[in-house]
Amino acid sequence: MWSRFVLASLVIFFAGRYLSDLADETADLTGLSKGFIGALILGVITSLPELIGTLSAVVYKSNPDLGVGNIFGSNLFNIAILSFAVLLFSTRVKNNGWQWRSNFSAYLSISLSAFLVMLISMHMPAGNASALWADIFILVFYVFGMWVYSRQGPEQDEAPSLQKEPSRRGLGANLALIALFGGLVVAAGVLLADACDEIARATHLTSTFVGSLFMAASTSLPEFVVTMRLLKLGNIGMATGNIFGSNLMNLTIIALADLAYSGSIYASVTSSQMVTLGAGILMSGLFLTGTLVKAKKKVLLHVDNLCILVLYLLIYLWLYNH
Repeated sequence: MWSRFVLASLVIFFAGRYLSDLADETADLTGLSKGFIGALILGVITSLPELIGTLSAVVYKSNPDLGVGNIFGSNLFNIAILSFAVLLFSTRVKNNGWQWRSNFSAYLSISLSAFLVMLISMHMPAGNASALWADIFILVFYVFGMWVYSRQGPEQDEAPSLQKEPSRRGLGANLALIALFGGLVVAAGVLLADACDEIARATHLTSTFVGSLFMAASTSLPEFVVTMRLLKLGNIGMATGNIFGSNLMNLTIIALADLAYSGSIYASVTSSQMVTLGAGILMSGLFLTGTLVKAKKKVLLHVDNLCILVLYLLIYLWLYNH
């Protein structure tokens, strides 16, 4: 049980890291903004473990609370990662790196999170009522949001991306490697969902807690690696786009999981999921407020990042006791 959990986590860590490099390397040829590249290319690639893990938990294990907990917990973990990285590499982040285009995916993520709060609240007393309209809305919202983002153009004074030297591989070779490592992530995601389901049953912890802590931390390992490397280079724009773009993609996975589930995910999850979803909105708001201060006042105060990390710990303390 625990050995499978560790094995799956290691595969996701190394495969996700290499997938992120390949995605960034390919994206450099497009000329789009770093924030958009982080939100779309890196966001989608680093969300592969969440996608496979959630679909496996919902469809294969028939445990929607574990799958949804993985999504909402991953979003909390991602924001905590970003805040920790900002604190760790604060001297490398320039004031002019805090630009609104980099935060565009965060605004989209907050909006979609608020919609899910409404949606889950509407379905909790309604049993297995169909939510096909909501699933379609979520998917259209994501596609339209990314289209609008792509139209914003590149940002000024962007920091370098992950790759320092151009690759000698061609596009075909890159795509083949992406398919190979993507397959490893798929296999690891299925194994991880199976291990976490057994952990929840063996330890008598709730599926919400196991999904939002153990499973979420494991599936978020690619985001952890990429964010640390980007902030080490001082690229706050691409790091922010990667984290909140990944969060936005994660929320979209909820719609895909609901379409694949025999019932309604929104009616099946526990009320504890609303706490983690609301915490994600609060943590995103704190981060955005901090970026506004840093961008306008030209000061590097990190009280917001400290508050986010404290809030993250308090949320899991509450989940453990409930």
